[in-house]
Amino acid sequence: MAKKPNKDDILSKIRKQGSGTSGGDASAADAAAEKPKAAPAGGPADIMAKIRAQGASGSSSGAAEEKPAAAKKAAPKSPADIMAAIRSQGGGDAGASAAKSADAPVKKAAAAAAPAGDLPPVDEMLRQMKAGKVSGGEAAVAAAPAKPALKVPVRPAKKSAAAGASTRRGFVSWFAAAWVLLTVTSATWVLGLARFMFPNVIVEPPSQFKIGSPSDYPLGTVSTKWTAARGIWVVHTDQYKGKSLIYALASVCTHLGCTPSWLEGEQKFKCPCHGSGFYMTGINFEGPAPRPLERVGLAVAPDGMLEVDKSVKFQEEKGQWEDAKSFVDASLV
Repeated sequence: MAKKPNKDDILSKIRKQGSGTSGGDASAADAAAEKPKAAPAGGPADIMAKIRAQGASGSSSGAAEEKPAAAKKAAPKSPADIMAAIRSQGGGDAGASAAKSADAPVKKAAAAAAPAGDLPPVDEMLRQMKAGKVSGGEAAVAAAPAKPALKVPVRPAKKSAAAGASTRRGFVSWFAAAWVLLTVTSATWVLGLARFMFPNVIVEPPSQFKIGSPSDYPLGTVSTKWTAARGIWVVHTDQYKGKSLIYALASVCTHLGCTPSWLEGEQKFKCPCHGSGFYMTGINFEGPAPRPLERVGLAVAPDGMLEVDKSVKFQEEKGQWEDAKSFVDASLV
């Protein structure tokens, strides 16, 4: 493909066209002689050469002599200057009518010679040259439709490091909580199994204990000093068979096992559960209680103190109150 002429080549051709000394016939002959050396038909140089040849044939010899002088005075440098020079060469005796008549066959020849799809029409190319924008193939590139912009797919945003760290921390915390729960449960089962291996033992105070000297309990009195701690009443009375005796009664109702209360004003034991009543001697006289209160063992220790033995019990209906271990004779101490 032939190289497209630039602005300098076009200006050089114009200067050579204007330097001839002969009239219209000589200029046409020179143009015909130089025509094979020009760029192939269809280029800007060929179009310009044809326009100049048409303008030179209609001009006089005097106008041909003035062209070199005008070209020497000011050499065209831009497309606007080139078009002005072309119009000046086409003037003279023939005037603007000759230039216009020459433009039509040149435009038709250029349109026929230009390959389809390579160059724009002559009118468009001349308009672009006047405007000083583009020439030749650049106009075709400029006229080509713009390609649509490529759509870049948007990638989903990656999870930040902080979000990942918080997720890991949450998982670790739940994992640790699960292990703690499992450990506590296992420890509870182990402790329960260990406790099952040992028997149940009820810690009770000793069944034998001392309650003081016999003189601490005067005749006709009921002592409740040991009722709360040891569950007994210490009685000193002479109402049972006329003897002055000291004995200890168990504070348990013989009906259903409630704890009766000693009523000092009424001189009796009264059960608050079902109303059973007992005299100072322990004999039942009212309520649902089926039998008298029980005595516990009582004796004088070697040191002279009264010693109670709750491991031994004595029942009146069975005649056990006659046993010497169930009382202490106050007249002998």
